[in-house]
Amino acid sequence: MQAARKLAPTQKPETPKFSLRTPYMKQGRITQLVAETDKMWIHTKINYEGGENEIHCHLDEDHSFIVLEGQMSVFDENGNEIKVEKHQGVMIPKGAYYRYLNTGSENLVVIRVGAGIKGKAQGGTEMRVRPDGKPLIASSEENKTVPPIEDTRYFADSAG
Repeated sequence: MQAARKLAPTQKPETPKFSLRTPYMKQGRITQLVAETDKMWIHTKINYEGGENEIHCHLDEDHSFIVLEGQMSVFDENGNEIKVEKHQGVMIPKGAYYRYLNTGSENLVVIRVGAGIKGKAQGGTEMRVRPDGKPLIASSEENKTVPPIEDTRYFADSAG
């Protein structure tokens, strides 16, 4: 996958092909960037059974999760639940608090599409924040991160 780059005024953008091939997990979760431009980015995310994260919002992007395998529940800051099954998705606007949980008995495989102004600071504020306004680091224990252990199998293995 090639990252987007600034184009000279006379250059035309390229249309790259990308693959969703991502390792299944035996423990933890993986987030893998598969394509991006300066205003949009696509990740595959795989969570092992029971995988989850902590309540937070993003101040710099709208994003969505689309379930390819498994099922998930998405909760708002009041505990309201949205159940998302295979081939369904959920849209999370900038500033909306949420957390998610893999509620299936296997790996949860989702596509995460984000859109906004990548890397543009919002008044110097951390982009992922908890309800108390403090930053939440994606790979922290506080965000329920456990050491990832990859399986030998891959989602979309034939995609190369």
